[in-house]
Amino acid sequence: MSLRIFATLHRLLGNYGLQSLRLQSASQEFRMALTDPFAIQNPALKLPVISWFYGGSYTSGSKDQFAPILPIYEGTGLLQVSSGNVIFVASNYRLGAFGFLAGTTMEREGTPNAGLYDQRAALQWIQNHIGLVGGDKTQVSAWGESAGAGSILHQLVAFGGKQDPLFSRAVLQSPGFTFAFDRKGLLERNFKTFANATGCAGQGVSCLRAANAEILQRANTQLLSGQGSENFTVGPSTDGNLIRQLPPLELASGSYTKIPTSFIFSHVSNEAEIFIPPDILTDSDFNTFVDQTFPLYAKDAGVNAAIEAHYPPVMSGSVPPKYATERDRVRDLQGEYLFYCNIRFLSDAYEGENYNLQYSVTPGIHAADLLPTFYNLNVNLTLFGELIPTSLILLFGSFAQGYQSYLTSHARSGDPNKYRKIPNIPPTINWPKPGTGGDVFTGVLDAGDLGFSLITDGKTTKSRCQFWRDVAAAVTNLGGYAPPGSVVPTNLVPVTGDPSRNYKT
Repeated sequence: MSLRIFATLHRLLGNYGLQSLRLQSASQEFRMALTDPFAIQNPALKLPVISWFYGGSYTSGSKDQFAPILPIYEGTGLLQVSSGNVIFVASNYRLGAFGFLAGTTMEREGTPNAGLYDQRAALQWIQNHIGLVGGDKTQVSAWGESAGAGSILHQLVAFGGKQDPLFSRAVLQSPGFTFAFDRKGLLERNFKTFANATGCAGQGVSCLRAANAEILQRANTQLLSGQGSENFTVGPSTDGNLIRQLPPLELASGSYTKIPTSFIFSHVSNEAEIFIPPDILTDSDFNTFVDQTFPLYAKDAGVNAAIEAHYPPVMSGSVPPKYATERDRVRDLQGEYLFYCNIRFLSDAYEGENYNLQYSVTPGIHAADLLPTFYNLNVNLTLFGELIPTSLILLFGSFAQGYQSYLTSHARSGDPNKYRKIPNIPPTINWPKPGTGGDVFTGVLDAGDLGFSLITDGKTTKSRCQFWRDVAAAVTNLGGYAPPGSVVPTNLVPVTGDPSRNYKT
C-alpha cells in the first residue's frame, strides 16, 4: 500500500459509540465490534458476521493497524450503514517468514502456509463462539483486500476444495499473489536463506524453533529486504497438501469448494501503478525481471520468451505499437498477473454466484477502495487530499455509504441490492450479476468519480487471462508439481515427462 494511502487512512476513522468485545488467547487475539450491548445480551438475534482479513503483501499489517489512535479495521462505518445488523470480526495472522516460509524442508519438518492456518483458526473461532454474542455461524462472510483477498482465494482451493472453508459468502477486493510453486527450487532456497541468517544452516526447523526471537525477527527482515512492492519473497505457496497447486489451476480443474453461494469480486482501475519496479527502463530490464520471477527450467522451455512476446517490446509489433514506454508494458504485465486475472479465474469458476465490481474513483490505485469500505460518519473529508477528486469530495461521505450498503447488504442476504441505501446521493443502482457470454464481463458495477454505473470490464478479458492460466500450467507441469488427477494441460510450450513426478503430499 502506498505511503499516501497510509497517511490518508491514518485519518480515516473517527470515534463512534460501539460496544467492543476483546477476546484473547495464547495464539490469537480478536476484536469484535458490535452495534450495542443488546447483541451480547440477546444471543438469539442471529446476526450475519463479517470476518475481515487485511492486506499487506503477506509481510505487514494488523487488525489493530494504527491503534489506539486510529483503529482502521474496526468496522465502524459498516455497522453504521447496516443499522447494527451485522457483527464485524477482524483477526490477525502470521506474516513474512513466520507465516509463509515454505519449501521441501518445511514440508517435512514444519507447517508451510501457517498464515493460512491462522486465518482458518479465526474462522473456526467464529463457528465455535459467535453464537454466544448474537452471531449466526451459518451466515459468515469472509472479506479481504489485496493479500487478505488472496488468502481467501487460497482458502477456496484448500485441500483441493475438499475442506469446508467455514464461510458461506465472500468479498474479495483486489485478490493478489505471485506464483509460488517451485517447491524444490526457489521456495527451498528462501528457507535456506532464512535458516542461514539465524545461524541454523543445515539444522532444519527444530533449530529455528529453538532460536531467539530477536534473531528470528532480524532474519525475517533480512529475507524481506529483497522484496519490493512489485514482488513477493514470501506468501501462499504450493505445498502438496493445503495448497496442492496454483489456484488458477485448481479453479480450472474444478478442485475448489462449492460451499459458498455468493461472492463479490472487485478490483480497482489502476491496480499495477504502485507495483511497477522503477528500475525497469529498457527491454533488457524487462527480460531480467521476467527471468527473476520464474525458474531457469521455465526459461529453458520457452515460458519467459512467451511472456516477453505477450507483452511485446516497446515500439514494436502492431501499428500503432502496443507499448510506447517500458512502464506501460510492465503495468499491463503486473496488473494482469497479480490481480485482474484472479478476478477472471474466480468469476469463471463461480459463474452465476458472483457480482463484479470496479472501483475507479481517481486515482484508482491499489487499496484506494479501503477508503469507502471503512469510511464512517465522523470523517473530515478535506483530509483525503488528491485521493478523492475535488468534484466528488462534497459527496464522498454519501458515496461511501452507498458503496458500503452494497457490501453489507451482501453480507446480510447474499444480494448487494436488497438492503442498498435508497435514497442516496449519488444514487445507488441495481447491480446485476455479470454477463459472461463474450471475451469481457458486462454488467459490472463501476464505483467512480460520478457515482455508480454499469460498465463492460476491459481489465479481465478471457483471452488475456487464458494466457496466464497457460503460464501457471506450464511452469507447474514442467517442474513436475501437478497433483495426479488434476493436471491442467497447456499448449504454451511443449511439456515432456510426467507432470506429477515431483508432486509429494
